[in-house]
Amino acid sequence: MVDEVLGAVRERLRTPPSCGVAGLDRVVADALRPGKLLRPGLVVGSAAAAGAGLADRALRNRVVLAAEAMELLHVATLVHDDIIDGSPLRRGRPSVVASAGVASALVIGDLLLARGALAAAGAAPNGPLVWARALACMARGQLLEGDLRGAPSVEAHREYAALKTAELFRASAEIGALAVDAEPDVVRAHGEFGLHFGIAFQHVDDLLDVVGDPARTGKPAGLDAANGVPTTAALLLEVPSPGGLATLVAAELEDASASLPPGRGSAELRAWAADALRRTLHAADDRPRRTLVQLSAVLDRFEHDIHPVRETTPCTPTPVL
Repeated sequence: MVDEVLGAVRERLRTPPSCGVAGLDRVVADALRPGKLLRPGLVVGSAAAAGAGLADRALRNRVVLAAEAMELLHVATLVHDDIIDGSPLRRGRPSVVASAGVASALVIGDLLLARGALAAAGAAPNGPLVWARALACMARGQLLEGDLRGAPSVEAHREYAALKTAELFRASAEIGALAVDAEPDVVRAHGEFGLHFGIAFQHVDDLLDVVGDPARTGKPAGLDAANGVPTTAALLLEVPSPGGLATLVAAELEDASASLPPGRGSAELRAWAADALRRTLHAADDRPRRTLVQLSAVLDRFEHDIHPVRETTPCTPTPVL
């Protein structure tokens, strides 16, 4: 049923909002070409884990709208990010700003935001509130980027990652639960799971900026470094720590796991999240071998809810994380 719902989300994304300009409509369609669909996947996984199931057609349609809302928000912010960063590629194709120019890219991003807000309104009564809060957090995170350049640290980067990336994951988990009329405590628990999972994801994604294979990631390696944005992975290269990146990921995943109540739905949500992180790691090249082995072990423990998830065995720092 989860795959069926995600299939419906893909179909909706293949019908993008029209700009009324044929050339720009093609640019919008390319921007919405489905990628990994992590945020929609989290929406659907959260809805399924909330216990209501997805068999009810009306609820299922609301979940589809919730997932669409989160993906449109995500893609809109990517369009705007590429304007700020001057990125020529996105998902292995020319970025919107590279194809349409700055002025049109700005408006296309706004158009996607408007479409996303409408979808959130159809997903749940509080859907627009959750959606708008995520957008506000992401904007604050973007504004923090300048401070991060001036005083980089792992702690400062975590705050930045929480706002810029993980709050959208929190919102995705919350709106998924809201779409199936979950109780408030379940919505909060799923939101906490999404937040910590989102930070863990960002730590892993940071690794790809250092050692990612552009043929797999669909974007140039070293883009954050070129734009002067320090990432956790890059900071750990400069100042290695016991356990390195795996320790940070493990800490977030332990908190994510602890936020969920026991039960089959929670186990399935953890399994989905672990698989999503594994698929992200597949885009790394083979250089950080030790880090990849450590992260693989962390994900196995997280998926099977083996405590502690945190990396506790000290390791000698190596030149690569």
